[in-house]
Amino acid sequence: MQFNLEKLEQNFVRLEVTVDPQEVEEALAESYKIVVNKVNIPGFRKGHIPRHILEAQFGKTVLYEDALDIMVTKGYYKGIEHFNLEPIDQPKLEMEDKFEDGKNFTFKAKIEVLPEVKLGQYKGLEVKKEPATVEESQIEERLKSLQERHAELVLSEKAQLEQGDFAIIDFEGYVDEKPFAGGAAQGYSLEIGSGSFIPGFEEQLIGMELAAAKDIKVTFPGDYHSKDLAGKEATFKVILKEIKVKEIPGLDDEFAKSIGKFETLAELKKDLHEKILAMNQKEAEAKYTESAINQAVENAEVQLPETMIHQEMHDLLHRFEHNLTYQGLTLDQYLEYTKKTNEQVMEDFRPEAVKRVKTDLILNSIAKEENMVVSEAEVDQKIQELATIYEQKNPEKLKKDLQKDGRLSSIKQAILLEKTADFVKEQAKAIEK
Repeated sequence: MQFNLEKLEQNFVRLEVTVDPQEVEEALAESYKIVVNKVNIPGFRKGHIPRHILEAQFGKTVLYEDALDIMVTKGYYKGIEHFNLEPIDQPKLEMEDKFEDGKNFTFKAKIEVLPEVKLGQYKGLEVKKEPATVEESQIEERLKSLQERHAELVLSEKAQLEQGDFAIIDFEGYVDEKPFAGGAAQGYSLEIGSGSFIPGFEEQLIGMELAAAKDIKVTFPGDYHSKDLAGKEATFKVILKEIKVKEIPGLDDEFAKSIGKFETLAELKKDLHEKILAMNQKEAEAKYTESAINQAVENAEVQLPETMIHQEMHDLLHRFEHNLTYQGLTLDQYLEYTKKTNEQVMEDFRPEAVKRVKTDLILNSIAKEENMVVSEAEVDQKIQELATIYEQKNPEKLKKDLQKDGRLSSIKQAILLEKTADFVKEQAKAIEK
């Protein structure tokens, strides 16, 4: 095969591939092996029809379609390998020659490739680094959270329900004087002021006396998840069964002993200080790395292809849709609530997509410039980490599955970008704030 390459506008090229007569014949021979298993001729077993009989019966053109696919596929991949091209989209094929047995066959492919990146300074960058410290308020916030987690609900002797109390109620809801599905419960615990119920419901409970009954009238929000109830007025018949209050444990040595391996409150505070400091150090290091990468990206020049931006926007939308499932929502429901179209939500992701595409292109270029590679040991280590996270007992099987699904290359790419980001950080000069 012979190859020629023509540079076009922006990041497009045109690859020309010429297949000589011998290679054409080889493609026809491969095509014959495919076609012979698809046709039937009386007197011959399927798959055992001689080629000259097959061609005499159906004509030589019966082999052309598969032969054409074989030549174009081989020619295209050999061509991009020959010129070390990195396509970012499917090629647009241009067939100029008529396919004929015994003659050269030429085709062209218009290919969008990775854009050229002009790197700026990425070594020795001066980057501000925030010192990792622990504020007393952070420790107090953690202690308060621990107190809340270990608080107990106890019966109150209050005569009336107040803000912040826990009401234990029986209730049944009615719309148009008819009960509706999911609108009733017994012994339901509701924190007054939590905002966890329909707007207006909790406020009307304040002041209720123990064992009292009351009709609570509310209106379901217009964007309520149940379309049958959205925007409708409802009446809830409520009985206040009990009033409970949250009993917060005191901050003392006994409290410290009750939650772990601590003998005193001072030991607990010291442990919290160490954990918060480690977390703050990790956050400071992440910000430092991000700042170094941002500088390297700002110093580089590249024209971003819309194809790559659009692909990244699709990926971000897919992740967003996946995350919605954890909230019990579908993308269609989200679109309905926000009154947006799929395209508008996609467009919302454009700034983030642009940033990600540009950052990845610059990091990839730095990796090439520094001859950085990913070893099999690094891949195996990452596979082991994934196996631990997803509770897979056989990392080797996980690796084979990822390779089979075509996802192993994505993991290698992620490792490469992570290594490059670390390289940029290590080469930077920290300026303490």
